[in-house]
Formats: sequence, C-alpha cells, structure tokens
Amino acid sequence: SCGPDNVHPHVLQKTAKATSVPLSHIFQQSLDTGEVPEDWRTANITPIHKKGDRTDPSNYRPVSLTSQVCKVLESIVRDKIVDHLATNNLLSEAQHGFRQGRSCLTNLLETLELWTDILDEGDCADVAYLDFRKAFDLVSHKLLIYKMSKYGISGQILEWIDHFD
Repeated sequence: SCGPDNVHPHVLQKTAKATSVPLSHIFQQSLDTGEVPEDWRTANITPIHKKGDRTDPSNYRPVSLTSQVCKVLESIVRDKIVDHLATNNLLSEAQHGFRQGRSCLTNLLETLELWTDILDEGDCADVAYLDFRKAFDLVSHKLLIYKMSKYGISGQILEWIDHFD
C-alpha cells in the first residue's frame, strides 16, 4: 500500500543503506526551508468496510495512506519533540502515548493497579468514559502551534509543522 508518492514501505526498508544519505539531505532541506512537498501533505483514502450493510456508507471507515518518506521525517520530528518535552520535565507521568517503553497496555495496567489499590482499601472508584469523536480533526492548527511554542518548541521544527498544513 502506497501513499501519493508511490513509495512502498518495503522499498525504503530494502534500500535503506543506499537511500539514507540522499533522504537525510532532502529532510534537512525540508526542515531548513519549512517547505513540505505536496505529496507529503496529501493522502490516498480508501474506504474499509467495518460491518453491516455494505450499501450503507456509515458502515465504512476511511483509511488514509500517506507518504512513507514523510512518515520517516515525521518520526524524526516526533522524537525531537518528545525528547525536548521529556528533558524539560513537561510530560506527565500519566502520559503513555509516544513514550519509549510505554503504550496503551502499560496505561491500562497502571489504571487497573490503581483501581485495585482503591478497592482493596475499601474505597470506591468512579469512572467516566469519554469518546471525543474526531477530536484531532477539530484541533485548531493555529492554537496547536501557539501551545507548542509555549512549551519551548521552536526553530525549524515548529516552522516545519506550521508549514505542513
């Protein structure tokens, strides 16, 4: 499955030695200029059937296939941001997403341990489950950039993210 740039993930894996230096130059130029190639900002969207009547559009979910090359640079940018946040103690211990050695499973296990301790002490645990539908779709890009700057994300990384839109 390929994104708009038609680069298959296996191609990147199999040619990593030969393509790592040229890609690093492309990545650096993108970061230096803040320019993001059009193919990196678009996606091939494929509807995937979830369940039920195949003629009902609500029974499908969209899967976006984006540029594999861009995903590599995005992971580099993510790592730089997470490193900055961790180094400056800006991440809550409750934050499990995007952190090395943590996952949804470790979050679940910590939560279950907390609930077990509360119940073992004879106390009650109230739980509220919230579903923020399309939460990421509703985040203001301008507000996100502002918040990132307030957390000390700046320079090339912030400019690159700002130009991604």
